Amino acid sequence: MVEVTKMTDSSSSHVRETDPTLLRLKLIGQMEAKTLTGESVLPVGGKTRALLAVLALSDRKPVLRSRLAELLWSQRPEEMARASLRQEIHRLLDALSPLGVDVIDVQRHSLTLKPALTSVDAERLLTASSRTIDGITVLEEPLLGELAGVDPALDDWLFQQRERLCVHLRNVYENAVLELTDPDQVDEVAERLLKFDNLNETAWRAKIQTALHRGDHTRAAGLAEQLTQLFNTFDGHSMAPATQSLIAGISMEQGGTEAHRDFPGASTSSAGDASLGFAGRPDPMLALPLHYTTMEGSAAEPRRIALVFLPPLCADETLMDHGQAVRDHLELIFVHMGTFDILAAPVVPLPDPVQASAVCRGMGADYIISGMLRRSPDHANNRLILRVLDARRHGVIVWGTHYDFPGAGPETAESSLLTPAQAMQWNLFVAEARRITGRPDAELSALGMGLRAFMLLLRHDVSFFERVGGLLEGAFNLDADDGAIALIDALYCYIWYLNDWSEDADAILERGLKKVRDAISLLPDLHAVEVLLATYLMHDPARHTTALSVARAAEAGILKNDRNHRDSPDYLLVRIVLDLLEGNPRSAAKTVRVLTENTCRSQFLELLRPVFMMVLLIGDDYQEVIAMGRLFCGIFPACPSVLVYYLVALVELGDFPEEAARVRRHLMRLAPDLTVAKIMSRFSFVSQSRRETLADALQKAGLPVS
Repeated sequence: MVEVTKMTDSSSSHVRETDPTLLRLKLIGQMEAKTLTGESVLPVGGKTRALLAVLALSDRKPVLRSRLAELLWSQRPEEMARASLRQEIHRLLDALSPLGVDVIDVQRHSLTLKPALTSVDAERLLTASSRTIDGITVLEEPLLGELAGVDPALDDWLFQQRERLCVHLRNVYENAVLELTDPDQVDEVAERLLKFDNLNETAWRAKIQTALHRGDHTRAAGLAEQLTQLFNTFDGHSMAPATQSLIAGISMEQGGTEAHRDFPGASTSSAGDASLGFAGRPDPMLALPLHYTTMEGSAAEPRRIALVFLPPLCADETLMDHGQAVRDHLELIFVHMGTFDILAAPVVPLPDPVQASAVCRGMGADYIISGMLRRSPDHANNRLILRVLDARRHGVIVWGTHYDFPGAGPETAESSLLTPAQAMQWNLFVAEARRITGRPDAELSALGMGLRAFMLLLRHDVSFFERVGGLLEGAFNLDADDGAIALIDALYCYIWYLNDWSEDADAILERGLKKVRDAISLLPDLHAVEVLLATYLMHDPARHTTALSVARAAEAGILKNDRNHRDSPDYLLVRIVLDLLEGNPRSAAKTVRVLTENTCRSQFLELLRPVFMMVLLIGDDYQEVIAMGRLFCGIFPACPSVLVYYLVALVELGDFPEEAARVRRHLMRLAPDLTVAKIMSRFSFVSQSRRETLADALQKAGLPVS
């Protein structure tokens, strides 16, 4: 029999000290109802207490008077039951009158316990998660045991509530066992789960796996024997195949066959294979749980973020073919990105978002890409509303945008689906990184470390560069074949190079070149990586010809897909690089303007804002550089390269001498050894006359020449 649990004494004490609510209800064990000062306001009668208990365990939702009458007077006629209920309501309100405030909202047809004024111990247990289980311990006291026999209907309701609480707590413990990666923590939580449910196979397998992980095969064999004997004492209980397989594997390792004979259906696979019995796929952002560490093959490999694409909802049946075509095209774009696991969509239509999220989550999906397709009143255009739903949070929308195309079909659109798709990609990365903000670095998977590094880069603070490098090194050590990590590392090295004028700059550039080449081999269909390679090569005068060839090949590859890609970020970025290499900086600056006005905001483009400022500066767009510099430095004041571009633009215009002096002082605080010569080393790809103009502006600003 599963026992009910309660908060630990220390936790309860802490709750009492910090709980600001007027009424504190204790439903586990002996029922209590106390005020803020500790005065008891518990009603005397069993029916009155039962009425308060039902309201307290209704998730703070209104409870119909008819339902309360059914639970407390199930054997009386309806009119008599309602009359009795009215009397008990008055008794309850009288008992709670010392509070001085109404904590029960009494309406004509329902009653509600007000959440802001009351706290319930069982409610804290029902909202406990695997991250808060430290505040829970086993106690052999039932939920509302003193209310047994008040009414047969209430007895049934109490049984359901106790089962509800037990199921929730069992799930919390099991999830914790499955998620934790530290062997000591796994062992501790598994032991607590067994005190809660001594036949729980998830806990037993976890304890055995922990022993195997530590190399203690004797303890693993002892636990397996203990588990076998325990199940033999309970008639009608049989072990799951995964547990049988685990025990059989241990028996074979020990050279014995007794346990294997006890379970003729057990597999002869290794103990590690038994880990397949653990439900659920591992979190792509966290290190593999202990029960995955001994697995072989694809099941033990770190997985990427999983997406499923559903056809957009169409009120107009004539749009359904267009909707399917858009879905297919969008899905293929993400397949070619190579940075996600793309799952096949369910065959059966799922119009209900809640139902869709449950089904897709069961398939292993993390996010659902869906939307709505609408025709304009004049039937000239169609609008696709794109939405990203979090399957783990019951379909909560985490990102959205729209995409317009003519009534003739999406293939005739002038804009590309690649634009919202790329914005969606990077926003998904950011959403995942934010989800694990509270996790320590040691608990993260390779992808988790990589995306945390990306989030730190988005803060544009040179003081984080060392930590970013450490995270990316750790990510590479865990998974050297993840293209997303290699791409983030290449971006990091480029941003680092633009903000580091030390003797290590050349080494940083070469490291970045290696990373971007790794990214190209891992993400062969991602043209943005080719553009990044051309950008790297652009900074070495000896490689300008190669840079030009790479950029032109990337442009041809983008345009080969269809003409609509001319507005995509990839195409605009490659045009910027080509214009710079071909000596057309003003044209490059115009393209930057188009790119930064993109309505589909991408975190990737946000990271490149300082680079765009550099291009605008070379293209003589000083007013835009100053506007961007003022905004950027107000938000991210620790990015030296931005201050350089900002300072040059201020000097060139000559209208803001005091502002220029402030920027120069701040720049020298961040980079006290900075000189004109060091800064000019980053502009090897511009013409000699333009370099002289930039150097002259820096000297006018008061920077030392060398």
